[in-house]
Amino acid sequence: MPTRQALVSYGITTTAVATIGLAALLHPWSRDQPGFFAAGDPVAPDQGRPIDVVFAVDTTGSMGGLIEGAKRTVWSIATHIRQTERNADLRIGLVAYRDIGDDYVTRDFALTRDLDAVFAELSSYRAQGGGDTPEDVDAALDATLHKMAWRGAAKKLVFLVGDAPPASRGDVPRFDVLAREAGQHQIILNTIRCGEDLQTQAAWQQIAALGHGEFSTVAADGGVQQIATPYDKKLAELSARIDRTAVIVGDDRDRASYETNVANAAAAPPAAQADRAAYFALRPANKPRAHNDLVGGAASGALALDRVAPEALPSELRSMTRAELAAEIGRRARQRAAAEAELSQLNRQRDDYLRNNAAADPNAGFDGKVKATIAAELR
Repeated sequence: MPTRQALVSYGITTTAVATIGLAALLHPWSRDQPGFFAAGDPVAPDQGRPIDVVFAVDTTGSMGGLIEGAKRTVWSIATHIRQTERNADLRIGLVAYRDIGDDYVTRDFALTRDLDAVFAELSSYRAQGGGDTPEDVDAALDATLHKMAWRGAAKKLVFLVGDAPPASRGDVPRFDVLAREAGQHQIILNTIRCGEDLQTQAAWQQIAALGHGEFSTVAADGGVQQIATPYDKKLAELSARIDRTAVIVGDDRDRASYETNVANAAAAPPAAQADRAAYFALRPANKPRAHNDLVGGAASGALALDRVAPEALPSELRSMTRAELAAEIGRRARQRAAAEAELSQLNRQRDDYLRNNAAADPNAGFDGKVKATIAAELR
């Protein structure tokens, strides 16, 4: 699990620091540096518009339908973000939550640009536990605000998703206090209620209002409507071909992590694999799927062949001369370019198919609500 990030300030004046210091003595929820968020990755001018999105999801037994739907549509949501903001520097984080007495109360996954890793984490979620109606929403919001390394300059969005009202256990601030804190720090707190529980509706509406976000309701099973197309299988095959061209620089753990992420993606339904291919098709040509991929890094100039130590290469490439390695990287780059050109053409045909065969109400399900909210809040 990711470790808790250190909290830092965004340049508070001396007077404000003194005021906060006094508040720390009076407020039982004060931390070492209360009310501050970690700065996160620095925002490079050429990275694009920074967008940080965190999904805080109830993973108790009643949420199985929503979780399965989220697994199938996370790539579609990411693609929608990139279509809405073509210059997006997108990072996604996850917080799974349950309640005291379950396997965990919260399980956080740090904000990252590696959406394959996000999908792998989401794929590991199982709907279990619960039993009593309230869940520890307070802990979920606390983890969302204080364990995520939010970038100060980013557009910051949260989607709290669940079907049960908060159970305030007293170990962290209440949900309303945390929602107000989010709003004060430009973290837009959206809520999606699953099902029809009225107590959940009241709490979710209050959280969204205090967090300057939107409240939505979906069916108990998430209401996801994923449309299969005649192009999905071929897109999945082309995407897998591109994945196989990668040369991961690092140690065996780095390569094992990449292979695990690729295997998780390959196990997804064809429509989800096609959504993943569509997301990568929208990335700039100089942005490889993996940051430590030598094929993409060499093409963009981010990784230089003559600076890569042989021991950082996969075992089958370590004995190559520099000329042989350059030839192999060039061969893989040409394979990738051919697959990407074919994928891009097929993806346009798939887009046309989806437009002509849209669901009766594309905004009815979990993914539809998220996409509509994102489109409004990224303006």
